[in-house]
Order: sequence, then structure tokens, then C-alpha cells
Amino acid sequence: MGEEVKKVESGAGPDDRVKSLEEALATEKAKNEVLMEQILKSENSLAEKDVEGFADVIPNEDRAFWRGQFLENRDAAVGILNRMRERVAPAAKTEAAAAAGTVPPVAVPPVAVPKPLHNRETAPRPGSGQANPAATPGDRAAKLRNRAQEISRLNGCSFTVAFRAAENELGV
Repeated sequence: MGEEVKKVESGAGPDDRVKSLEEALATEKAKNEVLMEQILKSENSLAEKDVEGFADVIPNEDRAFWRGQFLENRDAAVGILNRMRERVAPAAKTEAAAAAGTVPPVAVPPVAVPKPLHNRETAPRPGSGQANPAATPGDRAAKLRNRAQEISRLNGCSFTVAFRAAENELGV
């Protein structure tokens, strides 16, 4: 392309220069199109190769989806499919062992009674007059928060400033 520019500079007028530059640009665009076609072909063949490589994990009905995933982000797709393969591999080993007649050893966990996260039976009934010592700090915190919100809303100050004022009021 550099030689063509030198030839144009020694030419007659600006119209000749424009024409020769347009021709050079058209030539470069044609080369670019050929390269893009080659790149697309190689990407497609690589995606097909990857889909074939993961045929044990990818069902036939999902091949088009995974082919698109390989074209969009190959690294992420390979990572996910490798994790899927690792999950399928232990199950396949146990199936193969069962088919061979040997039973793989299974670790039996000790029987433990799960501790409930919340037991309603032991909680005091609302309005029953039973004092729950565990609820006292929560009640105090709720009162403090509510008073701080009131102060913040009434005075138009930040919640932090209102919280400090509420602490002073409630004697905390």
C-alpha cells in the first residue's frame, strides 16, 4: 500500500489520488473479508470439536446451546462442562462397580437427631405475661431504633445523630 501512495503523490491531481486511495481501500477491505471468513470457519470448527469432546456430558438436544456457549465464552463453557463431567464421573464409577457385581463401600454416618432451629413449644406465648430474658436486649434495641427513626424524621438529621440522641434519652 505504501508504494501506491508514493505513485499517487507524483501523479497529476487530487482526483487521481482519491481514486487510487479508494482502490487501495477496496483491496484491503477484500483482504479483511477473506480473513474474517477464515476466522469464522476456524471458530466454528473449534466449537464443533469442543462439543464433540464433551459428548459424554452434553445431551444431543443441548448441542446447539453449548456450541453457542463455546463461541461466546469458551473458557467459561469449558469450566462448567468440566465440573459437570466431574459430577457425572463418580456416579458412572458406582454404576460400573454395581454392574461388575462388586458393591463399593459406603460410609454410614452415625445416626444423630437434628437439633431444631426453633422450637415453638418452649417459646413464651405473646401476652401470657411470661418474661423471656433473651428477648429483653432485643426489645431494648428495637425501642432504641424506633426512637432514633422518630428523632431523625422529626429533626431532619442523620440516623447516626438521631441514634446517639435516642441512646441519651433512654439512658443506654
